[in-house]
Amino acid sequence: MKQVHTAEDRVYLYHLKNLLEAEGIDCLIKNDQLSSAVGELPMGEVWPELWVIDSLKMAWAKEIIADFEKSAVSGDKWVCANCGEEHASQFNDCWNCQAVKAF
Repeated sequence: MKQVHTAEDRVYLYHLKNLLEAEGIDCLIKNDQLSSAVGELPMGEVWPELWVIDSLKMAWAKEIIADFEKSAVSGDKWVCANCGEEHASQFNDCWNCQAVKAF
């Protein structure tokens, strides 16, 4: 098991977890309840962490996360491979047919 990402926003981390699980990468989130300890512990120590269960899938998980972050920043649109509907980059599921965005 290896840590693949950490972020202050646990909702964002759960989104990344969902992206990885949609690609068949089992993972879990640690420290998601430690935010109440801010002030007692250093801020970076209480951030939630995303861990990949199978360490052999670590590089693949990092690539998926990097592709997601890159597409979220670039503003590129994507077209659903299933129905052809066009979507803004921040969406990962087709609103029309509920297909998952292919990375």
